[in-house]
Amino acid sequence: MPSLTKKKIAYYASLTLLFSYVEMILPRTLPFFKLGLGNIALLMALDLSFSSFLLLSIIKALASSLMGGTLFSPFFLISLAQSLCSALIMHLLSSLNKKCRQKLISLYGISVAGSCVSAGAQIFCCSLYLGRGTFALLGPILIFNCATGIITAFFSRRLSSLVRADRNFDFEKNLSEEKAGKESNHPAKRSLSPRSQAFMALGILLAAASVFFIKSPYLLTAAMIASLAAQKCSGRKILLLPHVSLWIFIFISSILLPQGKILVKIWNISVTEGALLTALQKSLRLSAVSALSQCALFLKPPEKSILALSLSYYRNMSDRFRNAKGSIFQRVKEVISPQ
Repeated sequence: MPSLTKKKIAYYASLTLLFSYVEMILPRTLPFFKLGLGNIALLMALDLSFSSFLLLSIIKALASSLMGGTLFSPFFLISLAQSLCSALIMHLLSSLNKKCRQKLISLYGISVAGSCVSAGAQIFCCSLYLGRGTFALLGPILIFNCATGIITAFFSRRLSSLVRADRNFDFEKNLSEEKAGKESNHPAKRSLSPRSQAFMALGILLAAASVFFIKSPYLLTAAMIASLAAQKCSGRKILLLPHVSLWIFIFISSILLPQGKILVKIWNISVTEGALLTALQKSLRLSAVSALSQCALFLKPPEKSILALSLSYYRNMSDRFRNAKGSIFQRVKEVISPQ
């Protein structure tokens, strides 16, 4: 792969992480719905070739899962499926515009289509584990994703004129300055060897897989507590909101499929004992696996890979964003503006 193409993909991937970071610091009215601001960078990168754009979507899923600590959980597979499906439809529609030599579909239409396909992929993947009840949530998620598609397209149009990954970003200079600054301000950290990383990653993967074979709620509770303790010992902060959002989603989708004795009836929905037990088991499993996945702080991608380059660019961007002044939008503009 040409060096410039590699840098462009890494640059756009780092932008997805930057926009996702911005989304994290924005207030949320609905904790279990995400705006998906990382897709802003994908809309900016529609001029890439099909293979490069597909690779960008994979790097986006890998980088966000590695940064978020979900690489060894089912959430990574869902994120990868969403990213690939939305990337395919967005690039297909963009290519259709180019072939017809006229704008059949606007950027807003492309963005909304990608968001809707992403919602469909998310619900389908969730249904494989949670059951058919998840499809009842497809309507609200589609409506929300249509709105987020419009939002991401709006900001993509506002910011795209500032992004010129092949001209206006001095990659090597910024990375060398970042590296020098870190070496002077922080003591060198001893990193694990590739073999040690592989063994520890395999251990986490096997531990996470074994959780899915446990049926007893008591053992699952113990496994979740042990996983949270391991997460804490690894130095990763325990955030309760993701777990609460996850449990709400699972319980809502589970009670829509009645099983066994009816405990209470809310309007036309029967809350049954079997459905609650199933929801509890699935929630405990996913919380335990999520906590185990958070322990993978030791993983480092190969030094010269696109993934490593993307993370390096992102660290540089996030530092500049935190040091910038003004509104969030002004700080983002300052980060991605030509140097």
